[in-house]
Amino acid sequence: MRLLNILASFFLVATLVACDLFESNKKPTDIQLDEKSAQLVESNNTFGFDFFETIVAGEEANKNIMVSPLSVSQALSMATNGATENTFTQMQQVLGFEGFSLPEMNDCNNKVVNSLLNHDSKVKIEIANSIWYRNNFTVKAGFIGDNKSFYNAEVRSFNQSQPEKTKEAINKWVDDKTSGKIDKIIDQVNADDVMFLINAVYFKAKWKTEFKKKNTEPINFTLDDGTEKKVETMIGEVELSYYNDEKFSVIELPYGSGKFNMLVYLPEEGYTTNDIVSEIKNTDFDQLDQLALVKRDLYFPKFEFRYENKLNDALETMGMTDAFDTKAANFGNISDENIFISEVKHKTYIKTDEEGTEAAAATSITFGYTSVGPEGIIKIDRSFLFAIVEEDTHSILFIGKVFDPTKN
Repeated sequence: MRLLNILASFFLVATLVACDLFESNKKPTDIQLDEKSAQLVESNNTFGFDFFETIVAGEEANKNIMVSPLSVSQALSMATNGATENTFTQMQQVLGFEGFSLPEMNDCNNKVVNSLLNHDSKVKIEIANSIWYRNNFTVKAGFIGDNKSFYNAEVRSFNQSQPEKTKEAINKWVDDKTSGKIDKIIDQVNADDVMFLINAVYFKAKWKTEFKKKNTEPINFTLDDGTEKKVETMIGEVELSYYNDEKFSVIELPYGSGKFNMLVYLPEEGYTTNDIVSEIKNTDFDQLDQLALVKRDLYFPKFEFRYENKLNDALETMGMTDAFDTKAANFGNISDENIFISEVKHKTYIKTDEEGTEAAAATSITFGYTSVGPEGIIKIDRSFLFAIVEEDTHSILFIGKVFDPTKN
């Protein structure tokens, strides 16, 4: 019996290994998008470049920055399903979806995301969405249904009286979906928070041509302000493609089977990264697609960092103002109660080394009541007036003022 168990275990392990080998040797898919979905990708890219430019403009020049336009767009697309009137129009314009009806936007988003998920067996990518709403907040079935159908959103309710438990549950979900790279997206759950829309993206891939660790060494690296410092730099002959623009060069480094790439934008002499940030939206993807891979000696610095930002100001700068305005926000397709977006928060992580790149992003959209909700905490924490009134006649029995409750 023991021998049978050992043999069974052996065959199980062998089968799992064989499956892993089969998966890693699977040919990558060729994505053929319909015209409308291809248009959505182009619009999303425009949003991504404009969004990145807006973020860079609002940050210190000496700060590392990374955002995930895909993550932000997914979260905002879910929220757009709940917007109406001018709030909807502004969100649609900022995302670049003016030419799309809401069903078209949802359908194209669904097609694009599904095509990415199993595109290359050598690349791990996960895109996940979730909706968390307060158990005494009425959410319209259509909003929930569309986000479940088109964005594969997990839907969970939370108890307002357990804010710590809710925060821990949301953060654990993000931690799981990003393989532990982003362990927290929500800092607290406030009394008037009624809903959270969360997106998480995780990416891990090896270079098509890996660098050898033994060749990595400290090399001089010049910062935008002219300062030089030693940086651990990978050195190797790798397969890549590239082209030169007027102010920068574009170097394309492929991952896995070549279906995913890192584009490096290197400013030409006399230019800085801030000088070219508005230019990279003109990236010639058609030219890159036509270029053959060539072997070149490459010096490429290792890097690892985290970034986070509250996106309210950036999105308002881009034209999405009503959604954050307690008086103008209209999310009538979510609920008949008056709500607005109180916060859009974004966190990212990236590590690039000799093997490849691991990156993660999470975006949270918090909805709150436009005024103190029916279950909100009320604090009598300053001087106040009071009256004692009979109910039927409304006769005032007593009336007074409490200036200092400690005085007797």
